[in-house]
Amino acid sequence: MSSSEFAVETIRLTKDFDSLRAVNEIDLTIEKSEIFGLLGPNGAGKTTTIRLLSGMLIPTFGKAKVLGMDSVEKSLQIREKTGLLTETPSIYDRLSVRENLTFFGRIYGVKSEDIQKNIKKLLKIFDLEERIDSKAGTLSKGMKQKVAIARTLIHDPELIFLDEPTASLAPESAKVVRDLILNLAKESNKTFFIATHNLYEAEILCDRVAIINRGNILAVGKPKELKEMMKGETYTIIRFQEWNNEVENFLEINNYKISNLVQEERKIQIKLKDIEKETPPLIKKLIENNYNIVEVFHERPSLEKIYLELVERETNGGVR
Repeated sequence: MSSSEFAVETIRLTKDFDSLRAVNEIDLTIEKSEIFGLLGPNGAGKTTTIRLLSGMLIPTFGKAKVLGMDSVEKSLQIREKTGLLTETPSIYDRLSVRENLTFFGRIYGVKSEDIQKNIKKLLKIFDLEERIDSKAGTLSKGMKQKVAIARTLIHDPELIFLDEPTASLAPESAKVVRDLILNLAKESNKTFFIATHNLYEAEILCDRVAIINRGNILAVGKPKELKEMMKGETYTIIRFQEWNNEVENFLEINNYKISNLVQEERKIQIKLKDIEKETPPLIKKLIENNYNIVEVFHERPSLEKIYLELVERETNGGVR
């Protein structure tokens, strides 16, 4: 696939601030129409990466191509074709919703007649038609974030950068914003680049995720693929009809490693390397020894577990 077919392509993209390396030689490719997540803790390099890609910062070395254009040589053209929602978006409280969107449309050089068409279309999508003449300062946080995203889309960009789009929102408002992002991505075929520290958000929104910490990319893949990285950490959970203290000894004698035991719930957790091969003979042995089993299920690693383990490894001296 040629670089022009990627929405974003970086090669050893790096940014230093004096002695601090905020982004360290990252290599990424993001396909068009993809929802891509950059997941990491505060200070990991997410915002700096967005600023590099949007042409707001010049890399120390390495390079980025955005929509086929060099991020340094074509920074103005990139800004014309991309939308950027910062973590603290600029919405003017004294202006109405219509006035805010008109103002930003003019900044992007959108024709007056197109601005009004776009406003009408966006307010319908965002369910803000009744608030078009309301002062932005009177809106709830959730509604303000809707206006901020509408402002980001006023010039119909091909690629949208969203920096922590739900960070300051209540759960109900955050869900509304996430649903809007999913619907917009589905209906418009636009590319979204979302920087977030919210694991749940990354898992439900993103087609692929890159985990970043201290400027280093630790892993890239679909949430499901990242979970597969830790197949060896899959557990078999067995719940019994009644608890028998001897089951613990029986499992240890048969070389099964017990990871967790909750006696009050009559439940035991066993770590297996290959659940498909190892689970059937385990259950057979238990039944043959008169242990009455009520339930058997498997627990795979969550994106949260993978994220925390990778960040901890990198923080403590590098990914192993």
